[in-house]
Amino acid sequence: MPDADQHVIDMGTQMESLEGLTIIDALNEVSEVRALSGRLVTFVGTRLGSTGPVADLADVEVYACPMGTFLHGVTTDGPHWGAGGATVADAIAAIEDDEVRDDVAAALASHGLA
Repeated sequence: MPDADQHVIDMGTQMESLEGLTIIDALNEVSEVRALSGRLVTFVGTRLGSTGPVADLADVEVYACPMGTFLHGVTTDGPHWGAGGATVADAIAAIEDDEVRDDVAAALASHGLA
């Protein structure tokens, strides 16, 4: 993995919400969470790229983290989501919605991120 940086993402929701806690849990599987503040979370990783719009998502960002891969699904409104795993394939498999998982997998592959 290239040298890891610290990144701050907006979770689209407060950290105390179920969605926020789910994103934080996914990050804790693959990275070191450095700070939490409202809707923002700071973690260690290297941003590899993003897909742009995928289905109902505005973007899917891909991060290489010290213990795996983190996918950040950015919605146009409402809470965002996160999925993590030891590999990109594992992170994709961690996406709960089958349709979203398939769309994200195809978009990542088409952008050379899977």
